[in-house]
This record gives sequence, C-alpha cells and structure tokens, in this order.
Amino acid sequence: MPTQGICAIFVSVAFCGSAIQASEKYENETPWSYQRILRPVVPVVKDGAWPKDDMDRFILAKLEKENLRPIGDASRLTLIRRASFDLRGLPPTQEEVERFVKDAAADDVAFAKVVDAFLQSERFGERWARHWLDVVRYADSVGRVWNAPFTYAWKYRDWVIDSLNADKPYNRFVAEQIAGDLLPATTVLQKRDQIVGTGMLALGSVNLQEGDYEQFVLDQVDDQIDVVSRAFMGLTISCARCHDHKTEPVSQKDYYALAGIFYSSRTLPGQANRSDMNGSGYVDPEMLVDLPTKLDERVGPPSQLPEGIHSMDDIRALGNPKTTIRYDVDPHLCMGVIEGEIKDCELAVGGDPNDRKAAPERGKLGMPSLPPLPKIPAKSSGRLELALWMTQATHPLTSRVAVNRIWQHLMGEGIVRTVDDFGITGSDPTHPELLDHLAIRFVEGGWSVKKMIRAMMLSRTYRLASTGNPEHHDAGNKLRWRMNAKRLELEPLRDTLLQLAGKLTFDRPEGIQVAGTGGKGRHGLTRGLLGIDEPYRTIYLPVVRDNVPELFSTFDFPGPTQIKGQRDVTTVAPQALFFMNNEFVEEVAGEIAAKTGKDVKAAYRLVLGREPSSEEMRDAGELDLQTLVQALLGTAEFRYIF
Repeated sequence: MPTQGICAIFVSVAFCGSAIQASEKYENETPWSYQRILRPVVPVVKDGAWPKDDMDRFILAKLEKENLRPIGDASRLTLIRRASFDLRGLPPTQEEVERFVKDAAADDVAFAKVVDAFLQSERFGERWARHWLDVVRYADSVGRVWNAPFTYAWKYRDWVIDSLNADKPYNRFVAEQIAGDLLPATTVLQKRDQIVGTGMLALGSVNLQEGDYEQFVLDQVDDQIDVVSRAFMGLTISCARCHDHKTEPVSQKDYYALAGIFYSSRTLPGQANRSDMNGSGYVDPEMLVDLPTKLDERVGPPSQLPEGIHSMDDIRALGNPKTTIRYDVDPHLCMGVIEGEIKDCELAVGGDPNDRKAAPERGKLGMPSLPPLPKIPAKSSGRLELALWMTQATHPLTSRVAVNRIWQHLMGEGIVRTVDDFGITGSDPTHPELLDHLAIRFVEGGWSVKKMIRAMMLSRTYRLASTGNPEHHDAGNKLRWRMNAKRLELEPLRDTLLQLAGKLTFDRPEGIQVAGTGGKGRHGLTRGLLGIDEPYRTIYLPVVRDNVPELFSTFDFPGPTQIKGQRDVTTVAPQALFFMNNEFVEEVAGEIAAKTGKDVKAAYRLVLGREPSSEEMRDAGELDLQTLVQALLGTAEFRYIF
C-alpha cells in the first residue's frame, strides 16, 4: 500500500512473564485481551436514579448482584480538592473552593464547570505528562555503565506536555512516537514536532561501553520493543528475545519480525556506542536528528556542529574527562529515530548475537486474534505500518490499555490492576464489559484523552466518598463501592509545598539542564543543573539515572530505567522525618506562617483547604504558628487525596 494511502487511513481513524507454562485454559483458548472488542449491552439496574453515566450502570450492576450499595457522595469541598490534584497536581485556590461550594447550580452542573476549567489549564499537561513519562522510562541520562547525558531529552518531555494540553488524539500521540518522522505534515513546525515525538524510542538505558556492536544494537532494539509493546499494548513481547514466550502466545519469530522494524531504523539519542566514537560520553552531534527547514528536506544526522566545535576531533580534544561540560541548545537538533539501513533481523539463537538463523519477514506476526500488519514496503523500516496497525480502531489492545491507564489515575486502581501487563500473567479485569464499553467510547470519541477524563470524572463512581469500612464485604473495594484514597506522589507534594510558600513559578527552565560527560560508577560525571530547591514544577527537574535526589526515592519515584505505569506506595520512616526536620519543609512552613500572620484559621484554609474545628483551634493555642503549619503539612489529610 502506498505511504499516502496508509496515512490517509490513519488520519481517518520491568516485568517479564515468569517462566511458568501457560495455564490449561489458555492452551486452546485465546487470552481475553487478544480477543476483539465487542460492544457490551449496558446493564439494567434496580436503582435507576443513581447512575450519572452508562459506566455507572456497569459498576452498580455488579454491586447489586452482590447485594451491595455504593457509599454516599463526597462533599463539594472534598470533590474540588480531588479534582484539582487529579487534573493539575496542585490544590485548588481558596477562591476556586469558595466559588464551587457556594455555586447555586445543581451538583452535576457546578462540578462540570470545575472539571472543564481544570482541563483547560496548562497545568493539566504538566500533571498528566508525568504519568506518561513513568511509562516510557523517561530520563535525562543514559544510565548503565557509562552514564552519559541526554542533552535533548527535555524536548520530548515538553512535547508530551504540549500534546496533552492540546488534546492531541491518542492514536496520533502513539503514532508520532513510533513514526513521527514518516507521517505527513502540512507545516515545517508540525514536521519538527512529530520528529521530536520519536524521542521516546531513543530514551533507553543501554551500555555505551558494549564492545560487541551487534550486541549493542540488539539491546537497543530490545529496549524499543519492550517500551512499545508494554506502553501501548500491555504485552511483555521482549520476553521472547531468547526463546518462545513461556506464558504468552508470542513466538521468537514474532519477536524478530518486530525487531526487524527497529533494526531497520537509526536511533539518534546524542550518544554513540564506543564502536562509533571515542566512548568518552561527550555529546556527539552526529548522533542527533537535524530538524528540517522545509517539508521535502531529508531528515538525517546534522550537518553542523554546535558553536565552537568544528569537528569530532575538537570534542575528543576537550581534555580531562572529569571536567564538567555544559552544552548550548541548538534549536535544529533533537533526539529521535529515523530510517536506517533496511534489512530484516536474523533470529538470534538463545539471544546470542553470534549464533543466527534466518530472519523472519519484518512485521509478519503470528499472534492470535490480532489483525495482521499492513505489508511493509521493501525500502521501509515498517515503523509507519506498525503505527497504523497499532492505532486502528479494531486493535483489541491499544484502546483497552489506554482507557485502563486513565481509569487508574482517576480511580486509584485500574480495571485491570496490572496496568502494564494485559497478558496471561497479569490480572483479569474486574469489570470486563465496562473496559470494552470505555474502549469503544474512546475510539468513537476521536481518541480524545480529555473527553474520556471528563466523562469518568462526571460519573457517579468518581464522585463517591472514600470512607472505608474494614468490615465491609468488599473491603478491598474490588467492586468500586467507594472511592480509593490516593496518596500524593512526589511531584504534587513538592509542587504544593512551593506553591503554599509563594515560591512556585510556572515558567519552564530554559536551555539544557544536564552537564557532564557521563562516567562509570553510580554517580558518574553527569549531573542535573536544577536542584530540589528550585522554584520550577518537579516535572522540569532533570532525572539523572542512578543519581536521582534522595527526596525522589523517599517518596516512591520510580526507577527511571523501569516501565512503570503504576507507582509503588510505601510507608517508611524517612517520609515522616522529611516533614519533621527537613530544612526545605521548615523553610516552607515559615513562609506560610508569615503569609497568614497569626491567623490560625487562615493557616488551616491554606494548608488543608478547610476551617479548623473548635478543638483544633483550642489545641493550636499551645503552638507557635510555624510549628502548627509544619504539623499540618505532616498530616495524612495534607498528604492524601480523599
């Protein structure tokens, strides 16, 4: 099929499975997630007045089947705080709270106005981009043996933020990350933007010091297969690199049929394997994508070097590798992927790059029930065809995985609780018909993330109170009779502290925010140029692999080499100690106390968004205001979304 025909169709529409054998029920049966999506019948419920949306009917029907009832609705005060953190990663202002609480309109109308306003905020992209960056193992350095800097990773990070704020259709969002350089564009700016999206494929943690170049390339390809298959389809296809998958219907031939697509592409992260360069960790401008200045210009390695550098010899002659090297921004460069030498990838026996068998045809997958990939032209890598295949309306995995991720971030847990694993070793959906109902709505709604978020948030299910009951028949809330309380992650926690102290800026930091040349060992010679005391939102702080700030790990920031769609939630002593004696918290508490003077009520309104009780007012008289504020910051009420 010609490229333009493919594009026209497109526009119209860190866990490997354990080495156990698949259970008997899958030996002669296609796993549920591979089966095509069928439009489920919306169930009839006894309490017809309770649902606000069809998705509520799926929830209520299961509850009624178990003779259970949902809990009551959350208060307006609770609801606006929940919505503000979910959509913006920051608490609502006192003016926003007062306006919503006093709104004389019906609850449905009043809350819809709140949700719509928050979705239009630029803060939305900053909040939801971090969710996606967790999934695609975002970092500002390569990690592993030689932790060299990714000087242009921030362009991809900002691309994600801007794409979400613009509500770029999810199918387009997916396709640009796989094949943005190959998709049609009407302007140069659009073409550049699409190419930046391919940075996702170049963010992998690979061993730049690997002496066997073929091994290095296969490792890079494996990372790309892993992130694409798990992020977009929830499948652990990379487990079939050395042998047929032990639990999934994925053969080693399937793996190498997919590998051939990335094997025929050239990855340009700004760093080269030591076989390509001197292995020093200095940024190699020939390993970055040069952005085009006109639409018909070939995209390829840059023809120019950064200012002051005239050849690679100049880079090699910079001297002492321990010297901290700072890099200037070249607006024409980014990290990404372009077409490479087109060839199928020979199957590596046992994963051995030196023991090869015949190469499967690129894109020829034999996975059951999944639609076949379009025929890949002889002179194409197949990334465009892969993007088309993955984003077609009939693909059973892409839309299911996407709506499940959205549900998880809003409701606390996914309908499929293993959000990165829709395979046999993952969890079955608690509400399979609801999952398919949402997937169909998502596609028919133009793959709009914001539209799907809005629908979920206006549902009765989202608006339930979170009060638990350990004696309840469904204490684990599998059937969704209440809302799950969610602990604030690192980013909204730190951002809120800065905002309450009046120190938070919504500007983006300019320039390249990492310096150095890499290096061996845990810390290497690469470092971030922005510390945790900077006024920027946390999403803009550099993430240097193997050297993330202690505060990050204290509050369960995921390891940046992992594909992590749902963060761990631990409770450890350093979290309490942070609020008790950290200088940053003490300083913030002092700033808040100064802003509120001696007004205890003002301090409660600012920190917790509510008035203090008479008992709290009495107890507050025994403390100075700064101590009181610091105590409030350490409460569960501040650190959780209820």
